[in-house]
Amino acid sequence: SSGGGYESSGGNTYCLKSTIVSQAEESVYDETDVSTGAHVGRNTVTVLQRGPRTATGLRSFTLASAPSQTLDVHTSAILSYPEGTTSQLHKCIVGNASAKGVFDGNVQVLREAQRTDAQQLTRTLLLEPRATIHAKPNLQIVADDVSCTHGCTISDLDDTSMFYLQSRGISREAAREQLVLSFGLEVVEKMRPSDQSDGDAWKDLVSRVTADVRTAVS
Repeated sequence: SSGGGYESSGGNTYCLKSTIVSQAEESVYDETDVSTGAHVGRNTVTVLQRGPRTATGLRSFTLASAPSQTLDVHTSAILSYPEGTTSQLHKCIVGNASAKGVFDGNVQVLREAQRTDAQQLTRTLLLEPRATIHAKPNLQIVADDVSCTHGCTISDLDDTSMFYLQSRGISREAAREQLVLSFGLEVVEKMRPSDQSDGDAWKDLVSRVTADVRTAVS
């Protein structure tokens, strides 16, 4: 099954979302969340793998670009059975000096969860000198026959990529917009429908996220 969604409410709104998933043997759960608009937003996802050969995919993209905007992502995955997998990709852009992003991700691999594969990566772009991110990826591993990794990167735009685009006649402003947009759309792309029935909704989502990113980098 799958979950997730797009939140872009704007203004002084507060958006609090909590998802709890219990997965049976050999089940697959996939969730992608995109958040750009709430003044204060918090998305909490808890996954309990309750059978062997269970697969979980979690992705999120947050864009905090308004003054004092705060967007939080909290994830917890508990792997309790053999041969489970979990793959996580979380991306955040903070585009205002007083805005803040938060990522707190916890993966627990219990002793019974042998031959588990758990991957977690969080990447953040800080587009203003005083922009803030609090990132806390965490792996707690008790099993000994596992393949588990986690990573965290925090940066501004890559100078080499900027130079490459500008050397091909693209203005600095356009190059910056293109790189920031591609950073976020890697996650948004995962929400593309497998058939054409929701094609218009997909195009509308990409258009709205693109507009939000352009506002953030302008």
